[in-house]
Amino acid sequence: MDLINNRLLKYDIDPDLSRYLSIMIMIFFIAFLCIVANFITKKVVIRVITHFVTKNKIQWGHILLERKVFRKLSHIVPAIIILSFSRTFPAYDDLIVKGAGTYIIIVGITVLNSLLNAVNDIYQTFEISKIRPIKGYIQVVKIILITVGSIIVIANLIGKSPLIFLSGIGALSAVFMLVFKDSLLGLVAGIQLTANDMVRVGDWIEMPKYG
Repeated sequence: MDLINNRLLKYDIDPDLSRYLSIMIMIFFIAFLCIVANFITKKVVIRVITHFVTKNKIQWGHILLERKVFRKLSHIVPAIIILSFSRTFPAYDDLIVKGAGTYIIIVGITVLNSLLNAVNDIYQTFEISKIRPIKGYIQVVKIILITVGSIIVIANLIGKSPLIFLSGIGALSAVFMLVFKDSLLGLVAGIQLTANDMVRVGDWIEMPKYG
Protein backbone atom coordinates (compact mmCIF):
# COMPACT_ATOMS: atom_id res chain seq x y z
CA MET A 1 0.00 0.00 0.00
CA ASP A 2 2.97 2.33 0.63
CA LEU A 3 4.12 1.64 -2.92
CA ILE A 4 0.70 2.66 -4.30
CA ASN A 5 0.67 5.77 -2.09
CA ASN A 6 4.13 6.85 -3.29
CA ARG A 7 3.07 6.37 -6.91
CA LEU A 8 0.03 8.58 -6.40
CA LEU A 9 2.07 11.30 -4.68
CA LYS A 10 4.20 11.62 -7.82
CA TYR A 11 1.10 13.02 -9.54
CA ASP A 12 0.92 15.89 -7.01
CA ILE A 13 -2.18 14.47 -5.32
CA ASP A 14 -3.05 15.70 -1.85
CA PRO A 15 -1.39 13.38 0.75
CA ASP A 16 -4.66 12.69 2.60
CA LEU A 17 -6.51 11.96 -0.63
CA SER A 18 -3.62 9.82 -1.81
CA ARG A 19 -3.76 7.75 1.38
CA TYR A 20 -7.51 7.12 1.03
CA LEU A 21 -7.12 6.29 -2.67
CA SER A 22 -4.32 3.82 -1.93
CA ILE A 23 -6.53 2.10 0.67
CA MET A 24 -9.42 1.85 -1.82
CA ILE A 25 -7.12 0.54 -4.57
CA MET A 26 -5.71 -2.05 -2.18
CA ILE A 27 -9.20 -3.18 -1.15
CA PHE A 28 -10.24 -3.56 -4.80
CA PHE A 29 -7.00 -5.44 -5.52
CA ILE A 30 -7.63 -7.91 -2.66
CA ALA A 31 -11.26 -8.33 -3.77
CA PHE A 32 -10.06 -8.99 -7.33
CA LEU A 33 -7.59 -11.61 -6.07
CA CYS A 34 -10.36 -13.32 -4.06
CA ILE A 35 -12.69 -13.42 -7.08
CA VAL A 36 -9.94 -14.79 -9.35
CA ALA A 37 -8.86 -17.39 -6.77
CA ASN A 38 -12.47 -18.46 -6.19
CA PHE A 39 -13.05 -18.71 -9.95
CA ILE A 40 -9.89 -20.77 -10.50
CA THR A 41 -10.72 -23.07 -7.60
CA LYS A 42 -14.32 -23.72 -8.66
CA LYS A 43 -14.01 -23.65 -12.45
CA VAL A 44 -10.59 -25.26 -12.85
CA VAL A 45 -9.53 -27.28 -9.81
CA ILE A 46 -12.98 -28.78 -9.06
CA ARG A 47 -13.53 -29.54 -12.75
CA VAL A 48 -10.19 -31.37 -12.86
CA ILE A 49 -11.15 -33.37 -9.75
CA THR A 50 -14.60 -34.12 -11.23
CA HIS A 51 -13.02 -35.26 -14.52
CA PHE A 52 -10.53 -37.48 -12.67
CA VAL A 53 -13.26 -39.06 -10.53
CA THR A 54 -15.57 -39.61 -13.52
CA LYS A 55 -12.80 -41.04 -15.70
CA ASN A 56 -11.56 -43.47 -13.06
CA LYS A 57 -15.10 -44.37 -11.86
CA ILE A 58 -14.21 -43.90 -8.19
CA GLN A 59 -17.42 -44.56 -6.29
CA TRP A 60 -16.44 -42.74 -3.08
CA GLY A 61 -15.26 -39.81 -5.20
CA HIS A 62 -18.74 -39.46 -6.72
CA ILE A 63 -20.24 -39.43 -3.23
CA LEU A 64 -17.83 -36.67 -2.14
CA LEU A 65 -18.81 -34.66 -5.21
CA GLU A 66 -22.52 -35.18 -4.54
CA ARG A 67 -22.05 -33.94 -0.98
CA LYS A 68 -20.14 -30.92 -2.39
CA VAL A 69 -17.17 -31.48 -0.08
CA PHE A 70 -14.63 -30.00 -2.50
CA ARG A 71 -16.87 -27.07 -3.46
CA LYS A 72 -17.42 -26.12 0.18
CA LEU A 73 -13.69 -26.49 0.86
CA SER A 74 -12.95 -24.00 -1.94
CA HIS A 75 -14.60 -21.21 0.10
CA ILE A 76 -11.56 -21.20 2.40
CA VAL A 77 -9.27 -19.84 -0.36
CA PRO A 78 -10.62 -16.23 -0.42
CA ALA A 79 -10.53 -16.11 3.39
CA ILE A 80 -6.86 -17.18 3.40
CA ILE A 81 -6.06 -14.42 0.89
CA ILE A 82 -7.82 -11.80 3.05
CA LEU A 83 -6.03 -13.14 6.13
CA SER A 84 -2.64 -12.87 4.42
CA PHE A 85 -3.27 -9.17 3.66
CA SER A 86 -4.45 -8.30 7.18
CA ARG A 87 -1.15 -6.57 8.06
CA THR A 88 -1.75 -4.16 5.18
CA PHE A 89 -4.37 -2.44 7.35
CA PRO A 90 -2.76 -2.12 10.83
CA ALA A 91 -5.75 -0.28 12.31
CA TYR A 92 -8.10 -3.12 11.39
CA ASP A 93 -5.62 -6.00 11.60
CA ASP A 94 -7.22 -7.61 14.65
CA LEU A 95 -10.76 -7.25 13.26
CA ILE A 96 -9.77 -8.76 9.90
CA VAL A 97 -7.96 -11.68 11.55
CA LYS A 98 -10.95 -12.44 13.78
CA GLY A 99 -13.44 -12.14 10.92
CA ALA A 100 -11.44 -14.26 8.47
CA GLY A 101 -10.57 -16.78 11.20
CA THR A 102 -14.24 -17.15 12.17
CA TYR A 103 -15.22 -17.63 8.52
CA ILE A 104 -12.54 -20.32 8.04
CA ILE A 105 -13.74 -22.17 11.17
CA ILE A 106 -17.37 -22.07 10.00
CA VAL A 107 -16.39 -23.31 6.54
CA GLY A 108 -14.30 -26.03 8.17
CA ILE A 109 -17.33 -27.16 10.19
CA THR A 110 -19.56 -27.30 7.09
CA VAL A 111 -16.87 -29.25 5.19
CA LEU A 112 -16.49 -31.77 8.03
CA ASN A 113 -20.28 -32.06 8.27
CA SER A 114 -20.51 -32.86 4.55
CA LEU A 115 -17.58 -35.26 4.90
CA LEU A 116 -19.37 -37.14 7.69
CA ASN A 117 -22.47 -37.40 5.50
CA ALA A 118 -20.27 -38.74 2.71
CA VAL A 119 -18.70 -41.29 5.09
CA ASN A 120 -22.21 -42.52 6.00
CA ASP A 121 -23.17 -42.72 2.30
CA ILE A 122 -19.99 -44.66 1.48
CA TYR A 123 -20.59 -47.02 4.41
CA GLN A 124 -24.13 -47.68 3.17
CA THR A 125 -22.72 -49.10 -0.07
CA PHE A 126 -21.44 -52.09 1.93
CA GLU A 127 -23.68 -55.00 2.95
CA ILE A 128 -22.69 -54.68 6.62
CA SER A 129 -24.51 -51.33 6.77
CA LYS A 130 -27.84 -53.21 6.73
CA ILE A 131 -26.81 -54.98 9.93
CA ARG A 132 -24.66 -52.32 11.60
CA PRO A 133 -25.70 -48.78 10.56
CA ILE A 134 -23.48 -45.98 11.79
CA LYS A 135 -25.88 -43.05 11.40
CA GLY A 136 -26.34 -42.77 15.17
CA TYR A 137 -22.59 -42.52 15.73
CA ILE A 138 -22.31 -39.96 12.91
CA GLN A 139 -24.95 -37.82 14.61
CA VAL A 140 -23.02 -37.94 17.90
CA VAL A 141 -19.84 -36.83 16.11
CA LYS A 142 -21.79 -34.00 14.43
CA ILE A 143 -23.10 -32.77 17.79
CA ILE A 144 -19.58 -32.76 19.23
CA LEU A 145 -18.23 -31.05 16.09
CA ILE A 146 -20.85 -28.26 16.14
CA THR A 147 -20.48 -27.75 19.91
CA VAL A 148 -16.68 -27.53 19.80
CA GLY A 149 -16.81 -25.41 16.63
CA SER A 150 -19.26 -22.96 18.21
CA ILE A 151 -17.04 -22.65 21.29
CA ILE A 152 -13.97 -21.97 19.14
CA VAL A 153 -15.86 -19.36 17.07
CA ILE A 154 -17.08 -17.49 20.17
CA ALA A 155 -13.62 -17.70 21.78
CA ASN A 156 -12.02 -16.36 18.58
CA LEU A 157 -14.43 -13.42 18.35
CA ILE A 158 -13.93 -12.27 21.95
CA GLY A 159 -10.23 -13.14 22.01
CA LYS A 160 -10.40 -15.62 24.89
CA SER A 161 -9.12 -19.18 25.28
CA PRO A 162 -11.64 -21.92 24.32
CA LEU A 163 -10.68 -23.68 27.57
CA ILE A 164 -12.58 -21.01 29.53
CA PHE A 165 -15.82 -22.00 27.77
CA LEU A 166 -15.06 -25.71 27.99
CA SER A 167 -14.80 -25.37 31.77
CA GLY A 168 -18.35 -23.99 31.82
CA ILE A 169 -19.79 -26.86 29.79
CA GLY A 170 -20.21 -28.94 32.95
CA ALA A 171 -22.48 -26.30 34.46
CA LEU A 172 -24.54 -26.00 31.28
CA SER A 173 -24.81 -29.75 30.68
CA ALA A 174 -27.72 -30.04 33.14
CA VAL A 175 -29.59 -27.29 31.29
CA PHE A 176 -28.91 -28.93 27.91
CA MET A 177 -30.08 -32.31 29.19
CA LEU A 178 -33.32 -30.75 30.43
CA VAL A 179 -34.05 -28.76 27.27
CA PHE A 180 -33.00 -31.48 24.79
CA LYS A 181 -34.15 -34.44 26.90
CA ASP A 182 -36.30 -36.11 24.21
CA SER A 183 -33.72 -35.55 21.46
CA LEU A 184 -30.92 -36.99 23.59
CA LEU A 185 -33.03 -40.00 24.60
CA GLY A 186 -33.85 -40.67 20.96
CA LEU A 187 -30.18 -40.37 20.01
CA VAL A 188 -29.06 -42.74 22.77
CA ALA A 189 -31.86 -45.19 21.87
CA GLY A 190 -30.70 -45.21 18.25
CA ILE A 191 -27.13 -45.98 19.32
CA GLN A 192 -28.32 -48.80 21.62
CA LEU A 193 -30.43 -50.32 18.84
CA THR A 194 -27.42 -50.25 16.54
CA ALA A 195 -24.90 -51.53 19.09
CA ASN A 196 -27.11 -54.41 20.26
CA ASP A 197 -28.32 -55.27 16.74
CA MET A 198 -31.95 -55.13 17.93
CA VAL A 199 -33.53 -54.08 14.63
CA ARG A 200 -32.58 -54.24 10.97
CA VAL A 201 -33.84 -52.77 7.71
CA GLY A 202 -36.91 -54.75 6.61
CA ASP A 203 -38.00 -55.80 10.12
CA TRP A 204 -41.63 -55.32 11.19
CA ILE A 205 -42.22 -53.38 14.41
CA GLU A 206 -45.60 -53.90 16.04
CA MET A 207 -47.21 -51.79 18.78
CA PRO A 208 -50.47 -53.57 19.77
CA LYS A 209 -51.20 -50.89 22.37
CA TYR A 210 -51.66 -48.35 19.59
CA GLY A 211 -53.21 -50.75 17.09
